[in-house]
Amino acid sequence: MTTTSKLACRIATMLALLLTAPIAAQADVLVGAGSTVHFADAQVDLGCGNLIVNGSADTASATLAHVASFALNGGAFALGGGTLSLGGDFSNAGAFTPGTGNVALTDACGSGTSTFAGASHFYALSIATTSGKLTIFPVGLAQNVAHALSLQGVAANLLRIASSTAGQQGVLALAPGATQSVAYVDARDNLASVTPIAPGAASLYQSINSGNLTHWFDINGGGGNTAVPTPMLGSLALLLLAALMAACAWKRSWRA
Repeated sequence: MTTTSKLACRIATMLALLLTAPIAAQADVLVGAGSTVHFADAQVDLGCGNLIVNGSADTASATLAHVASFALNGGAFALGGGTLSLGGDFSNAGAFTPGTGNVALTDACGSGTSTFAGASHFYALSIATTSGKLTIFPVGLAQNVAHALSLQGVAANLLRIASSTAGQQGVLALAPGATQSVAYVDARDNLASVTPIAPGAASLYQSINSGNLTHWFDINGGGGNTAVPTPMLGSLALLLLAALMAACAWKRSWRA
């Protein structure tokens, strides 16, 4: 084999390796002011790029996955029946319309902290972590959830809930009748302003009350995790109680 042939073979081998190697696609998607993007029913993987909307964007039933952070800067975004899955921050300084869609915060893109900015309305909001993600809610600006709320950590790494200013409360407003699933959460500095979140002792949810909570981990609405469900009597205990009461009544009537 000549030198030229050997060189050609090496180049061909290198090209083959480059073409077959996985390529990490990471790029921000920017919807400029004055522009409109219809995601329709597309399946879009941003590869841990940011989704920034300064203009107008909407989905019908699209899935926008592996978003690093979502920023709505004075524009409009209508989620429709789609899913927006991100690992970082959710910032709303525009018109966010939730439709019947789901916003999901996960451990994707290596972000250990997710911060909400601005007040927003969600149809379904889920926050899940296996690494102990910290989720920060802005003080005094409600994150409203109309249909379903899911807060899920794991035993070794609780999902941490905090506010943007220590000692002041963020607001998580769960609509009446909305479903909730809460497990392995360490919460502090938050107000459940409409419907109590995780009513009952924190231990029932494998969770921790780290202080300054209102209408979390509580039966009577006073805030805190001191409320304990009333123990229920079993059938045998009820029969014994009834017999004891009857005996007392008979004794009183006999004495009379």
